Amino acid sequence: MKAAMRILYALALLEIAVAPASADLYSNGPVNATLGGYTICCSWAVSDSFVLSSASTVTGVDFGAWTFVGDSVTSVQWSIGTTPGDSSSGSGVATTTDTFFSSNLGYTTESDSFSTGNISLGAGTYYLTLQNSTTAQGSLAFWDQNNGPSSAFQTNGICAPQPAFCSVADEYGSGSNSESFGIQGASGTVTPEPGYWALLSVAIVGIVRVKRRRSKVQA
Repeated sequence: MKAAMRILYALALLEIAVAPASADLYSNGPVNATLGGYTICCSWAVSDSFVLSSASTVTGVDFGAWTFVGDSVTSVQWSIGTTPGDSSSGSGVATTTDTFFSSNLGYTTESDSFSTGNISLGAGTYYLTLQNSTTAQGSLAFWDQNNGPSSAFQTNGICAPQPAFCSVADEYGSGSNSESFGIQGASGTVTPEPGYWALLSVAIVGIVRVKRRRSKVQA
C-alpha cells in the first residue's frame, strides 16, 4: 500500500509541474484617465490587439472605463478572436477595483475586470472587443484611452458601412490611440502533455498490482 501511495504522490507532483503558471499575459498599460475614452455602449464597439508569445490560457480581462460622475459599469459584452469583433464572446460582470475622478473632463474613471472562463489560445495576435456595456444609472460608458502599444479599431462613427471595424483615427494626440487593458491567465495550456497520461497509466497499473499482491498475502 505504501508503494501505491508513493505512485500517487509522484503523480501529484507531475500534475503540479505540468500545470500552467499564473501570469499577466499581456498589458496595454495602466488607466490614463486624462486623454479620453471610446464609446462601448449602444451600437458602438471597440477592438484592441494583444500578442501572446506562447500558447496560453486566458482567464480574465481588466480594463479602464469612463462613466458620468456617480455612475459605474455593471457589465460589458466581450469577444476575443483573430479579427476585431471575432469569436469567444460572452457577457462579463464588471467588478470595479479602483475608482478615481478625472477632473479635466468631468468623468469618473474606474478600473474594472471580468472573468472569461478558460480560453486556450496559441501564440499570435488576437483582438479584445468590448461593446454593449451597461451602467448602474443607464448612461454611456467609455473605454479609457491610454495610447498603449495595441492597435485599435472601432465602429464609432468613422466606419462606412456600419458596423464594420476600422482603424481608430488619432483624435487626442500622438500615439496609437489604443485603450487601457490587461489580459490575465496562465502561460501554457491546461491540457496535460502525453507524458502525464503515460505516467497516469503506469500509476493505475501499479496500484492494481499492489492491491492484488496484498489480497494474495491476506488470503
